[in-house]
Amino acid sequence: MTNSTGTDSRGRKFRPKKCKACQQKFTPTRPLQEACTPRCAIDLVRIKEEKKRRQRDRERLQELQPISHWLNETQRVFNEYIRERDKGENCISCGAPDSPRWDAGHYRSRGAASHLRFNEDNCWLQCQKCNTHLSGNQVEYRKRLVEKIGEKRVLALEHDNEPRKWTREELKQMRAAFKKRIKELKASD
Repeated sequence: MTNSTGTDSRGRKFRPKKCKACQQKFTPTRPLQEACTPRCAIDLVRIKEEKKRRQRDRERLQELQPISHWLNETQRVFNEYIRERDKGENCISCGAPDSPRWDAGHYRSRGAASHLRFNEDNCWLQCQKCNTHLSGNQVEYRKRLVEKIGEKRVLALEHDNEPRKWTREELKQMRAAFKKRIKELKASD
């Protein structure tokens, strides 16, 4: 039981807080009170319903996005993960210790082997010069890749030619997983 002074039946006082509808300070008269007046309570219900409606609209809009949108979004996060995973290492192709911009360079390119675009053995930190201007510097890339992961895994990459199609749900899950791993890597620094 509460009274108009902002205390309950046990004599506990409520701290003043801000009304979630009009943003004015008030002293609650009961536990969990969010609005200062009944009018503000009605407005608050409308505000919450509007937020839910906007969230549903965003979710509907996401479902209408083509697969290419989800591929690009997942690729962006995957590339960020590779750069974070390999931070501090040298370029996989030329061994350069620093670069104005680091790329996530694919051994088998996304154009030639799009099914390997999210394969971590296929993608390593690469300087922009090797990745962009030297088309991946493939001969040197392969030499250093064999040193890094071994001949057997490199041959597995080279012989993997089975096409894959991802669904929206799979891409969303991969994207979320890579985001989580990025967060973990950044936290461990």
